[in-house]
Amino acid sequence: MRVVLVTMALRVPTDPSHWITVPPQGYAGIHWIVANHMDGLLELGHEVFLLGAPGTTPVAPAVTVVDAGEIEDMHAWLNSPEAATIDVVHDFSCGQIDPDRLPRGMAYLSTHHLTGKPKYPRNCVYASYAQRAQAENDVAPVVRISVNQARYPFRADKDDYLLYLGRISEWKGTYEAAAFASAAGRRLVVAGPSWEEDYLARIMRDFGDSVDLVGEVGGDRRLDLISRATAMMVLSQSTMGPWGVVWCEPGSTVVSEAAACGTPVIGTPNGCLAEIVPAVGTVVPEGADFTVEQARSVVAALPGPDAVRAAALERWDHVVVAKEFEAIYHDVLAGRTWT
Repeated sequence: MRVVLVTMALRVPTDPSHWITVPPQGYAGIHWIVANHMDGLLELGHEVFLLGAPGTTPVAPAVTVVDAGEIEDMHAWLNSPEAATIDVVHDFSCGQIDPDRLPRGMAYLSTHHLTGKPKYPRNCVYASYAQRAQAENDVAPVVRISVNQARYPFRADKDDYLLYLGRISEWKGTYEAAAFASAAGRRLVVAGPSWEEDYLARIMRDFGDSVDLVGEVGGDRRLDLISRATAMMVLSQSTMGPWGVVWCEPGSTVVSEAAACGTPVIGTPNGCLAEIVPAVGTVVPEGADFTVEQARSVVAALPGPDAVRAAALERWDHVVVAKEFEAIYHDVLAGRTWT
């Protein structure tokens, strides 16, 4: 099958002359999702056309990187003769591609990786049941975020820090992660971009003695931090997030990534986390009111690295998930539609 994977086309913030690639140079969860799914499709023998990430180095001869990143250029390519032999378009761009602008009869589906309703609900696949429910949908497929163990180093011996990886923001629960780490008597390494100065200042004012800010990380540095951490902190909060809706964690790339490295996860019940964290870690309440006894007992009771990795690969292995999508591709090619 010839599959177009459309990632969210974004330029590198520190160097707008370059596009974020697949996998990404730094912070870009959707690009990691696309990278792992592409690996799964390749192992199943499919041919992949990558759209929205110019400059990406192809990982295999069966990958064609399309030199189109601007939204109009992507639509133009999808309507070009080069795309005429494509079997299916799988859109991860979260609304950059308008399915009504595709050639008539071109098979199309999307996956939604934001909170709230998708811009184009037709043939949309969700990453969790909580995300689907927030979108007021009860019929669309739900497929989890995959992980390719070959991309993630396993480490059984962990260091003594907890890790927060991602955007530093209220709805992502960075403050709550710092509060938990302080109560547990652990350092919290915070790795991610910060665009909310007042929020970051409050974290450092209250917990600066136990927080190590390392900024946005990518490549081997990112994987090293994940694999060495005692636990990944994913304390998403039910507060007003972007796009004018209460935050519902949609799929959480870092949960599957951490677990593939044998690193357990401490998460809240927000959104998808209630569905996926119990298999690879522990769920704690939302908020920042953690006692020393509570926090330390949570850390002490975390599952071991081998069990965590095994659970991740059983549920979210890239080939297993690619087979789920492969079945959906065949359904779409056979004319199935849903909204």
